[in-house]
Amino acid sequence: MIFRLGGKTYKVDSNWGDDAKQYINNVSAVSSDRDGFIYVLQRSSPFMLIFNTYGKLMDQWHNKEITDAHYLEISPDGEVFIVERDHHRIVVFNKQGEMLRMIGDKYNPGNIGEPFNHPSDISFTNDGDFFVSDGYGNTHVHHFDKSEEHINTWGQPGTEAGSFITPHAVLVDQKERVLVTDRENNRVQIFDRSGKYLKDLPNVFHPMDICQDKDGFIYVTDQVPSLHIFNPDDEFVGRCRTFGTFGHGVTVDEHGDIYIAEMMPDGLTKMTGL
Repeated sequence: MIFRLGGKTYKVDSNWGDDAKQYINNVSAVSSDRDGFIYVLQRSSPFMLIFNTYGKLMDQWHNKEITDAHYLEISPDGEVFIVERDHHRIVVFNKQGEMLRMIGDKYNPGNIGEPFNHPSDISFTNDGDFFVSDGYGNTHVHHFDKSEEHINTWGQPGTEAGSFITPHAVLVDQKERVLVTDRENNRVQIFDRSGKYLKDLPNVFHPMDICQDKDGFIYVTDQVPSLHIFNPDDEFVGRCRTFGTFGHGVTVDEHGDIYIAEMMPDGLTKMTGL
């Protein structure tokens, strides 16, 4: 299949990663690193599948501690941060799949406004600070410094600017703004690093995941199901459909190719630029 998205043409490969088809079970997220590897996160074992850009399975990670992985992000230092929703924590791994440390405590979820209560996603600044959307129990965003010290929180339940229903995913973009998919409010809210509300990206229905490519274009999956693209000036420039009930995860690699983690049914889709 051939698709048009934001002025570019893509070939859709729904068979990408088929040599690992027997392992695909309850896919949740997808991310890419600067070395050209694609990380696929699952709520099953193995909880992580790592592919090259051609879809060949390169590694798989098993760890009985990881049971409800929601989203992941690779830090500027190359560590893999996994957000465990129902264990109220973030678990950090190296690129060999070895667990390094945990942020949060599965036996002590945070109270209102305190990290973490069913967190959903994480994103990094260039200098190593990170922001966590928190998420399903809380309706907040938390800011941590690169030493993993909590320094700020904002948000509350509601529909007004700066409030959330379900802050489902978070992105620190190239302008160092914090973009949050406010799922049940059908919008992406944009803040500065201090939590000051700036604007919305509208016209999305229950937005799920968000990412940015190296040229500054922003991609948002939603429950239409569709994939939206906005240019570096935040202008909507196109959309196409995804292939499950919705694309729960999305990433763009260094070549500009798009990968979607599909849900219901589970699947991986690669959109290769032509």
